Amino acid sequence: MTAENLYEAISEISSKYIEEADIRFINKSKIWKRVLVAAACLLLCFSFSVPALAAADNSIAYELLYFVSPAFAQKLKPVREICEDNGIKMEVIAANLEGDTVNILMAMQDMTGNRITASSDLMDSYSIYTPYDQTAGCNLEKFDSETGTALWAITIDQYESKLKLGDKITFSVSEILSKKEHTEMALESIVITDIREANNFAIDPQIRGCAGYYDENDIESTPLLFPDRTGYQLCDGVTLTGTGLVDGKLHIQVKYDDILNTDNHGYAYLKNSSGEIINYNYSVAFWADNKADSYEEYVFDIAYEELADCEVMGEFWTCNNAPIQGSWQVTFPISQ
Repeated sequence: MTAENLYEAISEISSKYIEEADIRFINKSKIWKRVLVAAACLLLCFSFSVPALAAADNSIAYELLYFVSPAFAQKLKPVREICEDNGIKMEVIAANLEGDTVNILMAMQDMTGNRITASSDLMDSYSIYTPYDQTAGCNLEKFDSETGTALWAITIDQYESKLKLGDKITFSVSEILSKKEHTEMALESIVITDIREANNFAIDPQIRGCAGYYDENDIESTPLLFPDRTGYQLCDGVTLTGTGLVDGKLHIQVKYDDILNTDNHGYAYLKNSSGEIINYNYSVAFWADNKADSYEEYVFDIAYEELADCEVMGEFWTCNNAPIQGSWQVTFPISQ
């Protein structure tokens, strides 16, 4: 499907497809961030309108409708706003205002090669500017391998100050991660029955975050393992740096390399002989001395007797290529 086919398809979508569509929208996890309030006039790369949805049969349009939720598709208002930099085109396909939510469909396509893939990630490099204080999330929803185009869904949830029809939104991106790898594996280097009480702990770790079920007392009172400087490499960019029992709880520590440039991340979990998954109770992440790598310590509150029936597993997402740098920015009005 070419870009022209895509836009033609949107403008020729049949109303009967909209009425018949009963497709379950698959929600994926989004990283939410605070929307930046526009303080000055921002660059508009270039834009032009596309006619509103027309009633005509088009199978390509139906495929696109199958991708989005029916509720969104019924109110789809095509726009065409484009910005190109470093050989990569960013384009807003459609946007609409529905109640307290703004939905946006955005595409990125490499015009010179195949740097955009099904695993491309905007990391935390994107910004959304609106006239008011709001939150937003951006999530990769679909990749078209034929055209090398990745489609992102952007959702803006509004607070007391509501966006009005005609208000403008500016979306910008400065970095794109490409060719991320996914690894799921047994951590065979960990022999559960060999794990002993830990007695060497990190001194004044620079904690950068926590996850799971915990309270502040857990974090403040939990000793963290002193990292093994050599460790055991689990995959490129991920190293096992410690295991031990601390106050009767199992600690597993993993180092992720250069997280600000690679977004390397993952988690460890246990699996017993019945195949049951036992997730960690909480995790604590802290910076390495170089302020680039990050240690993450996974804490399992499980009886020692039960550990003998478990193996340690890990699931990791890594990208050890340098991010694609650029300046992509588009501004567009919202419609209903």
